[in-house]
Amino acid sequence: MLRLRFLSLTFVVCLFLAGLNAGAVQQRTTVPLPDDNPNKVAAPDQKPQEAPATAGAADSGAAALAGDASWRQRATISGIKIGFRGVVSLKDVIIKTGPVPVSLNEVTSTEMVEGQQAVLQFKFADAAGAPMSGLKMAAWMDPMQGEKAADAATCHKKIQSFLQMQLSARPEVDLNTYYVLALTREPSIMVIDPRVGFSTSKLYTIIDLPAPGADWVQARNASRVFISMPGSGQVGALDAVTFRYLGNVNIGGKPVRVALQPDGKYLWVGVDAPGGSTPSGVAVVDASTLEVAARIATGKGHHEITFDESQNAYVTNQDEGTVSLISTQKLAKVKDLPAGRGPVALAYSARSKSVYVAGQGDGKITVISAESQDVTSSLAAKPGLTALILTADGRWGFVANGLEDNVLLFDTASGKFIQEYQVDRSPDQLALTTSYVYVRARESDHVRLIPLSDLGKTSHTAEFPAGQKAPGALGDLPASPVVASLDGDSAFIANPGDRRIYFYQEGMAAPMQSIEGYGKTPAAVMIVDRSIHETEPGVYSVGLRLPKPGRYDVPIFVDSPSLSHCFEFSVMVNPLLKKKNQVAVDLHPVKTNLQVRAGESAQVQFRLTDADTDKPRGALKDVEVTVLLAEGLRQMQLDAEPVGEGLYQFTFTPPQPGVYYATVQIPSLKIRRNQLPYLMVRAVEAQASEIPPAEKSGADQTKKQ
Repeated sequence: MLRLRFLSLTFVVCLFLAGLNAGAVQQRTTVPLPDDNPNKVAAPDQKPQEAPATAGAADSGAAALAGDASWRQRATISGIKIGFRGVVSLKDVIIKTGPVPVSLNEVTSTEMVEGQQAVLQFKFADAAGAPMSGLKMAAWMDPMQGEKAADAATCHKKIQSFLQMQLSARPEVDLNTYYVLALTREPSIMVIDPRVGFSTSKLYTIIDLPAPGADWVQARNASRVFISMPGSGQVGALDAVTFRYLGNVNIGGKPVRVALQPDGKYLWVGVDAPGGSTPSGVAVVDASTLEVAARIATGKGHHEITFDESQNAYVTNQDEGTVSLISTQKLAKVKDLPAGRGPVALAYSARSKSVYVAGQGDGKITVISAESQDVTSSLAAKPGLTALILTADGRWGFVANGLEDNVLLFDTASGKFIQEYQVDRSPDQLALTTSYVYVRARESDHVRLIPLSDLGKTSHTAEFPAGQKAPGALGDLPASPVVASLDGDSAFIANPGDRRIYFYQEGMAAPMQSIEGYGKTPAAVMIVDRSIHETEPGVYSVGLRLPKPGRYDVPIFVDSPSLSHCFEFSVMVNPLLKKKNQVAVDLHPVKTNLQVRAGESAQVQFRLTDADTDKPRGALKDVEVTVLLAEGLRQMQLDAEPVGEGLYQFTFTPPQPGVYYATVQIPSLKIRRNQLPYLMVRAVEAQASEIPPAEKSGADQTKKQ
């Protein structure tokens, strides 16, 4: 049985604490570059009951950390020494024109300028000078009020509002966040902020794709996401820092599986079917420039891809029953190896230095030695294998059988099957957290859990409902529908049958929360981590792309011991960045009170100004508005009429209570949906006289984007 766990915190607080603990659970040894976005939503749902200890005037220039002059800002709070600095990132400095425009990251080695990649670091030491590890901290960047640094009272007020995730007080940059991305069967990617409270929409943005995506992979530094689109013969690139769609690479044929080699240099794309002169095999794409570096014919059929530690790639050829061994240095095929009938999955174990290949047609697992580069053994099961996964240490392997409705456990040390687990009908996807293997079945609305603590000792499993409907035929994407959350003890599960994403905390009988599909059909999920991590003892780091020029407060909050303080940070104008706006106009909401009564007409006004001159942009005849009910599928298409001085308005009647998003597109200016900040209207059941003052609209806040 699953262990029972008493949870007294709300879902939002659970997620936030999971994010803060991520640095301790998955401590990094390198600085994450870059992994933050200046277009932020608010921070954790936690409020300090009393003002934490703050630095006094006499302490702010203390001799703490005096041995390292690079920590230019320092404070001593209740004996604890804190240092703060910004470090210029020299990574990914590329000046190139091509399918993906890349901005200059560096002007000088010391100045912090807009658009530049940088790292903010916080250093904590106790009274004796020893590093303080394992702290739960949060930090933000927010413009100074009137260019004046925050005093203690203002600093504490900012921290309180950010911890409460108030829509009316969002920071310019949230340094604690992570996002759940959902690949939908419609050609789009949903970006979800799962930490937002129950009463507020979790939808951050939707990115339109040229064609439906099949598979995706994230760059090692979390700066980009690559998406295969078989229908268009392309691979797309998403900027995971700004959530802007960057462009496409024409692959040809039918690109499906995508994988990044261990050093991150090349993106490997499995091309499943010939398209004109495009061979069935793999296309190798430079992950920085998005140029095709090589096309390698391997064989017919679907292709799965994995890598060993000796700079070799392994590519399955399902129709030919082979695995192609390819040198990642020479970008040339070395040999083809037999791999049973219909190889459909493979994985590499660094522990045994072997590749394990599951054959669907004959139920055989072929073992290929990375050292001898030859087949060394095999494990015999029954036909119908669909998925294969190895534990993080490479010791144990799991293979699902969609015909036998089971999962088999095998030992990579002995090369033998040692346990069988009965699961639900048609298992086809396996995923790992710290404690469990998650088994998704196409014909079941439940997800089965195999505990990792008792491997080989028992065939017992647990399960929980992950929706009302089975994924069925809608769950046929190769991209995983399950992703472990940052704490490793919970997961997000996409169910396309329900058009929802479920959050499951291990130990519970059912998901703690579900997230709407907002009119889309989520089929796969991914987490983009932008939170602060402890990168060396006592040093906490976060990468980001610097926001617009100005002077910023950098409030920090430590949970235990309770500390708060505001540092200062300046971002300078980048003279090398071309001031070319992505869109011709800026959108400004006229009214911040956009709370109305359901069933009554709501008039929404906004102003359009020229992005270069900031002057009103009037007389546009094709300002189109799409209104979407966040918690349902209803959409309304409207036209906004100009009323002079750059002012536009539209009227709609919300048919039911809920949160409505309005996106604006202007074909004559080539402005598409989601390129301008959205407008948000909240329809309530209360009488108009009872409606309290509304918080600022989402459009107000997204202006900071």
